[in-house]
Formats: sequence, C-alpha cells, structure tokens
Amino acid sequence: MITLRSLDQLLKNNLKDKIVFVRVDLNIPIKDNVVLDETRIERILPTINELKKNGCKVCLLSHFGRPDGKFNKELSLKQIIPSLKKYIKEEIIFSETLYGEEVEAILDNSPQNSIILFENTRFDLGEEKNNKDLAKNISKNADYFINDAFSVSHRSHMSTTGLSEFLPSFSGLYLDKEILMINKALNIGDGKRLGIIGGSKISTKLKVLENLTEKLDILFVGGGMANTFLLAKGYKIGKSLCEKTMLETAVNILEAAKNKNCKLILPVDALIANDMEKGTSFSEVMIDEVPDDALILDIGPKTIKSINSFLSSVSTAVWCGPLGLFELNPFQTGTVSVAREISKLTKEKKLVSVAGGGDTVAALSQSNYNKDFTYISTAGGAFLELLAGENLPGIEVLKK
Repeated sequence: MITLRSLDQLLKNNLKDKIVFVRVDLNIPIKDNVVLDETRIERILPTINELKKNGCKVCLLSHFGRPDGKFNKELSLKQIIPSLKKYIKEEIIFSETLYGEEVEAILDNSPQNSIILFENTRFDLGEEKNNKDLAKNISKNADYFINDAFSVSHRSHMSTTGLSEFLPSFSGLYLDKEILMINKALNIGDGKRLGIIGGSKISTKLKVLENLTEKLDILFVGGGMANTFLLAKGYKIGKSLCEKTMLETAVNILEAAKNKNCKLILPVDALIANDMEKGTSFSEVMIDEVPDDALILDIGPKTIKSINSFLSSVSTAVWCGPLGLFELNPFQTGTVSVAREISKLTKEKKLVSVAGGGDTVAALSQSNYNKDFTYISTAGGAFLELLAGENLPGIEVLKK
C-alpha cells in the first residue's frame, strides 16, 4: 500500500489564516465557454471545503490545454470560474499571475476562507520544465502545498513536484481516493480479480499488461491490441489494426501470463466490416473466419457472453480501454454490453469495479452505465502508470 502525508495530518495544525496552495486538475472539456463535464470540479470540493472550514485561504493551481508557455485567451482558466462558483457557491478571486506584487496584494486583501484561482500554470514555460526559481517564487506566498490532482501526478512539473521542495506538502482527499480505489482493485481483499484491457496498441500499455499478469487471475485483452495477440497466435486478422513489431512481445506476454497462472483471454468472435465509414455494413464471424479484406472492429456475442461469465466468478474487475471502435455504431456493442453486466453486478454488491483512462471514461459515459461502477478514475496517463506499477513523481514526493 502507498502511504502518504495526508490532509488529515495537516488539519491537526492551526490553519487559521494560513495560505494553502492546492494543485487541482481543471483541464476539463469546454465548448463555446460551456463546461461539458464538471466531474473534476465536483471531486475537488471535499478538500476545498475542509480547508475553508479550518480558516485557510485556498489557492488553486491548474493547467489547461497546451499553451506552450504563452498566454492564450482560449486557454485561460478565467472561463472555468462560472462552473467553480456553481459548486463552491461563493465568489472566486482570480489572479492573472502566479507570483509577484499582484499576488501579494490579492492574498493580503482577501478575507479568511477565500478561494483564489490562479491563471493557467502552463502559461509559464517553467511549469513543464519544473523550474526551481518559479517554484521558489510561488512558494514565498504560501504556508502549505496540497496535491489533489492524481491525473497529473505522473508528470514531474513545477506544480506537482517542484513546490514540494519549498513547502510542507500533503495529499488531498481526491488524490487519496484515486490511489485507494486503484490499489483496492489490484491488491486488497479476497476473491479473484479480472482485468479488461482494450484500446488500440500494446506499445502504449506494455508495462500495464506485464504488471497485471502478476496481479490478476484473469486478463481479457480486447480492442485493437487483441489483433496483435491473435496474429501472434497464428490467426488471420484481415486488414485490421495491428502492431507487427510487437508480435514477439505479445508471445512473451502470453507465456508470462501462463507462467504466473493468469488466464489471458482473447476474443473468440468479432464484428467485422470492410471500412470504418458511418452506416457501413457489418457481420459476425468466428475469430478464425476473418476474411482477408475485413477489419475487426468489435468483439462478438460469444466473446461478450464469455466475459460476462467470468465476471460472475470474480470479486473485483479493473477496466482500461474500450473493446471496439465505440465511436461508430454498432461497434460500441461489446463495450456497452460488458459495461451493463459490470453495472448490474456492482449494484447487486457482487463486484468491486474500477475503471479509468481517457477513452475508457468516454466510452463508459456513452454507455450510460458509468454511474453504477464502484469508482471511475478521471486520470489517463497516471491511471495507466499506476496500473503498470510505476512510481509517479507527484506521489513519490508525498510519501512518508
């Protein structure tokens, strides 16, 4: 288990009028100045509310998009303020700079329990370079630092690791929950564990696959990456997406799973089509009947039935990556069908279910079964790296 210096430890101190900088992740989808998904805002509220209850001035730091160290009005965090106010239910003070006289004046003149949102940290080149001078200048105005942004903790940036060199640092409640739920899915409790790994490429999830064969009893591989495994086993996959440079790696993973008593399962049937155009005709075939001119775009009904059967025999399921081309009807069928079964078993308290990764979250949201999962992580790269057993820089600096 990962043990961190937590917010609970910080709250043992007298925090009245103390200035606490909190790294949050407000890199959220926006269209025409309207926030499309406010999940990340909702999840940082517990940490903010605890600090306010204890009389702190709460300073929020976040990036938004990729401005490459330059001001870009379209990437200003100012546009997030209406959504923040909706949840925090009070005035949000905005600082256009990260440090200097303007910041000092704002902090001096703001009342106790104020919420101050700072401008996009990536408008300064020093953020992604983890510039020590930038971290030192910002830390001069703070008493403590809290990281409540698990989703960026795989990056060694100024606002994830740099500030910890100059300030007493702690984990926030949201970050703690992300780590707890992922660890719970992989390590805690009795019963068998099943993993579902999808997406297009083995190369992006190689270490995840290697680590999960050690942690899990059953591992189902779907999506485009399953094609590479199928080809490595001698199946014809037509003109389907495949990483031919990873064939030997796929064989090694299959062998490793066998040696570690992890049952690695591949699709036994598929939905195929000749192209990926909207309205394209499709058919169901067994996996050994894929024509040379066909594309495998989703798992078939027999594979869905097999996964659902395995789900009923395990106590925990962890999911990362869609099982088909979910953006195109009807190739979301596999993902939706498995999500429905996981949702059902979770509601019946027969399963602990944890999912994460950008495409996974999007696919599950589209399925409308996402609300019943035990936990869905909003993290992408950080979720993958923790599944892979990697050390995350933003977490390492918070360890006891």
